[in-house]
Amino acid sequence: MIDKALGMLGPDIELLTEILLDLGHKHVGYGVKPEYFPSMGRALIYAVKENLGEKFNDETKDAWIEVYGALSYDMIRAQKMKR
Repeated sequence: MIDKALGMLGPDIELLTEILLDLGHKHVGYGVKPEYFPSMGRALIYAVKENLGEKFNDETKDAWIEVYGALSYDMIRAQKMKR
């Protein structure tokens, strides 16, 4: 899902927002709470760091934090609207 989302950040941002809002609504049904997202973000950054090894640097980390923050924002927003 993340690779598709990254590809949609430019020209298809409205569609991406709709998808993330829908995904946020679905995650409520899975029992996911907004407070889980920071832990998931840290796990994602750790996984990227482990996979990139020496290629992982502060710039890469900052970019992933920004992207994850933007993607999770819409999902969290949708969850709060649904509750």
